[in-house]
Amino acid sequence: MAQLSSLGTALRATRLPIMTQVQLAEAAGISVATVRNLERGRGTLSSWSTALGALGHELRGRSLVAGPIGAALVNLRERRGLSRRALARMLGVSRTTLSALEAGGPGRLETLETYAATIGAGLYLTPIGATAGFYTTVGNSSAHHGWETPPELVAALESVFGRFDLDPCAATADASRARVKARVRLTVHDNGLTLPWRGRIFVNPPYGKQLGTWVAKCAGEASGGAMVVGLVPARTDTRWWHLYIAGAADVFMLRGRLRFGDGAMPAPFPSAVVVWGASAKQAAQVGAALPVAWHVPAPIKAPPRGRAREA
Repeated sequence: MAQLSSLGTALRATRLPIMTQVQLAEAAGISVATVRNLERGRGTLSSWSTALGALGHELRGRSLVAGPIGAALVNLRERRGLSRRALARMLGVSRTTLSALEAGGPGRLETLETYAATIGAGLYLTPIGATAGFYTTVGNSSAHHGWETPPELVAALESVFGRFDLDPCAATADASRARVKARVRLTVHDNGLTLPWRGRIFVNPPYGKQLGTWVAKCAGEASGGAMVVGLVPARTDTRWWHLYIAGAADVFMLRGRLRFGDGAMPAPFPSAVVVWGASAKQAAQVGAALPVAWHVPAPIKAPPRGRAREA
């Protein structure tokens, strides 16, 4: 399922109270078809910048420093510890394409949005010159990271999935201290709950009041094409478990109680590894990597109508 463009949606929401598509096209000196494409998240960065200027708005990012968007993305990419080569490989584009985008040169809106989402830039539109308001994170309700994932569990999961692309609930952005060596690590300051996720995701969410929201986010991102592995309390009596886990994901009920953080004390609750979007082969591999876990498989999807069932 293709994901909607958040930038395209933001452009449309900004335009609607002010002018029609025809009026924006005339003000920006571009075609109506171009405006329509931009509102679908497609088009050139040149047309995008022209349309924003006609609306009196500019592009910023919650995790970006002030200044030109290309240079700000470079700054964040380097803070994430990602080389241009590694990010180009993750996005499936050439380093030349990335270099041009980072230099503020020609490029595509689609590439900009994917780049920003992958490194957790948190792009948004704002009136030109507006003072940035204080941004309160709503996902990680606490900076306490006593529930860091046990290293042996991380090793078991990485033996199946390899290096994860994203950890949106990382305890630290420091690669040398991170338990999960994901390519991109979002901390409490980035608010990964509000950002799009891409690729193979590992999530050990905060276990407070926002836990159900995080689980819903996992299921939603998986429906958009991501493969999400979550470590959550096995609270099978909760609404969020029955809405977003039961019948929607592969569940591995872990035996005993995990020892989080420094491992001094066991958790006061049982835990489960939940995998959204895994293939049958990957689910079997997780089962082999966690031999004492009880596997509750995701339901097998029925084949599309008109296609003969395999014997």
